[in-house]
Amino acid sequence: MRQVSGKDPEGCHILSVLAKRTYRVRTDGHCELTEEQQPLCEEPQDDDKTGCLAMDCDLYPFKLATDVVVRGNAWAPNQLPRSKFTSRVSVGGCQKSLLVMGNRKCTSSATGRPVISEPEVIEKVPLDLSRAYGGRDRLMEQRNGNPFLALQPYLVGHQWDLNAASPYVYPRNPFGTGYLIEGTRESFEQLALPNLEDPADLLGPDRLSAGHPGMWMRMPIPHSTDWLDYRCFPRHAYLGIIPYSEPFNEELPESVRGFAPNGLLDDGNMPDDLISLRLASGASLGLQIPFLQGGEIVELQNLHASQSLMRIRLPKERPLIWTDGRKGKLAGTNPVIHSLIIEPDAAILNIVWRGSSQALRPYLPEELEKMPLKVEWN
Repeated sequence: MRQVSGKDPEGCHILSVLAKRTYRVRTDGHCELTEEQQPLCEEPQDDDKTGCLAMDCDLYPFKLATDVVVRGNAWAPNQLPRSKFTSRVSVGGCQKSLLVMGNRKCTSSATGRPVISEPEVIEKVPLDLSRAYGGRDRLMEQRNGNPFLALQPYLVGHQWDLNAASPYVYPRNPFGTGYLIEGTRESFEQLALPNLEDPADLLGPDRLSAGHPGMWMRMPIPHSTDWLDYRCFPRHAYLGIIPYSEPFNEELPESVRGFAPNGLLDDGNMPDDLISLRLASGASLGLQIPFLQGGEIVELQNLHASQSLMRIRLPKERPLIWTDGRKGKLAGTNPVIHSLIIEPDAAILNIVWRGSSQALRPYLPEELEKMPLKVEWN
C-alpha cells in the first residue's frame, strides 16, 4: 500500500491511499487470495515482444472511473477453431464486444478495387493493441520519407522518437495493423488486416484508406481489452500531444461514444486538472466504467481456453482505508476500485483500491514516507 498526494475533480488537494490484492479465480468463479501478492506498479512497463503497454502505473491519486483490463487471448468457442467469433466482457452493467477474425489478405480486382479474403481458421488471438486496427502506412512513408527525421541533428542529447512522430503513423494505435492513408493496388496487396474489430464499426473494401494523413479521425477506433497505451489517442492528448488533423466537420467518434470530451483536438481546450485526471484512466475505451464496489459478477465470453463463458464473482471484501489526518489523527475514506486486471488464462485477478480524503496542501514524496496511513480488510 502507498499514500500519494493529488487533486480531486474539483481541484481540491487530497491524500489517497492505494492498496492492491491478488486473487486466484477458482473454477466455480469465486476468488481466493494468492500466497504471493503482486506489488503496486510504480512505473508503466512495456511488453518486450509487442512494445505495447503491459502494466500501467498503480499510483495515480485519483481516477474518474474503474479501469477494467482483460489480458490474454480471445479463444474460439469450445476449443473448436473457426474463422470468426465474438468475445465479450460484461461487468457492472457495461459490456464490450469484439469481433475476432483469422488472418485475411487483401488483393485488387481488375479495376483496382480492393478485395478482402475470407478469414483463415484460428484457435486464439492475443487481446493487445498489436492485433487491433492501427499501425503505419509504411509504403507511403518509404516513398515520401518522414519529414521529422530532418530534425534529428538538432536533438542531440534528447530521447525523442522521431519515427513515432511520423505523419504516416495512426495516432489512435501505432502498434496495430491495417492503417492505410493512400489506397493503391500495391498498398492493398501488402496490407495486413487486424484480427480484432468493433462489430459496430467494421473495416470494409470501401473503407481501407484515410485519403490524407490529417483525416485519420474517419477510420475505426482500435478495439481491444488490454491497456490503452500512453502513445495512443486520446490518452496522449491528455499529455498535451495533439496529433495533426485537418478540419473535421463531424463530431469526433470518441466524443460521440462518450469516450472523450468534445474538442479534444483543439490544443488548450481542457483545464489542466481535468487532463491529468483523464490521463490516469488506462483501460481500453469502453471499459472505463462507473466505480465498482466489490461483489459484482464479471462475465467473459470466449476469453478462456476451456470455458466459453467464464463467470467471476469479485471478492466482497472491501478495505477500510484511512489517510493521514494530520496532528496525529487518521482520516476515514470511502474506498472504490481503481483498477480491475483480469488474466483469464492464468486465472489471476488483481484489484487496486483507492481511499481519498481532503488535504491541506500537496506533499512531497519524502513527507509522504513519514505520514501515517491504515488499511484493514473486512
